[in-house]
Amino acid sequence: MSRYRCPYCKKEFDALPPSVCPGCGRVMRGAKTRDPDARQVRARKIREIWREHDQRKAELGGMPALVWRNPKFYFGVILIFVGLGAALFRRADSAGRRETEPPELRAGRHVDVLAEALGRYHFHTGRYPTAEQGLAALVRNPMTVKGWDGPYINQLRKDPWGTPYGYRPGADGGVPSVYSCGPDRVAGTADDLIPDAARFDPGTEWTNGWVSAEERWPGVRILNSVRESDE
Repeated sequence: MSRYRCPYCKKEFDALPPSVCPGCGRVMRGAKTRDPDARQVRARKIREIWREHDQRKAELGGMPALVWRNPKFYFGVILIFVGLGAALFRRADSAGRRETEPPELRAGRHVDVLAEALGRYHFHTGRYPTAEQGLAALVRNPMTVKGWDGPYINQLRKDPWGTPYGYRPGADGGVPSVYSCGPDRVAGTADDLIPDAARFDPGTEWTNGWVSAEERWPGVRILNSVRESDE
């Protein structure tokens, strides 16, 4: 049986006491009975508030909180980092191989690339660059050549010994000469490096994948052979 007591005079009552204590005459506030359903209603309102909060956050473009708890999200992030790491590793490995490559082999590859680029230049324009135009015509349109559809190489480099690659037009518009002066840096000596003569005729297979300079994305090179990437 529940008993009640006045907080002032400590008089006890068997039933719920009146608002005024008959013992001391002071006003008493009766204890409020708790409704068990009221707690459930309050919890339901709290859940609704949080649900509305998540919906507003999603509408504003914020990422729902549940995404951060999804293992697939972290798995995707890991895959992205693995892909980036693999790409950087391949790039560093390729650069390392080029640095350890013998200079004679690298120069030989470069003159082969130049010969192939000259062949493509001839395919589009019907002739080879003049002595005045030189190898620079493979990178920039000389503005006087019709049919130019380059650039045919990314940039014009010097050979591994720091000497520019040489170029001489052929007689009567024939196949020109392109060469590296070699370690002695003197043209016409025994250590000169020249391309394979077949490189001047690149064939026609590459034409199907060729994209003119005007149609390329800015800053993006279109490569049609592995050898072109060396230049």
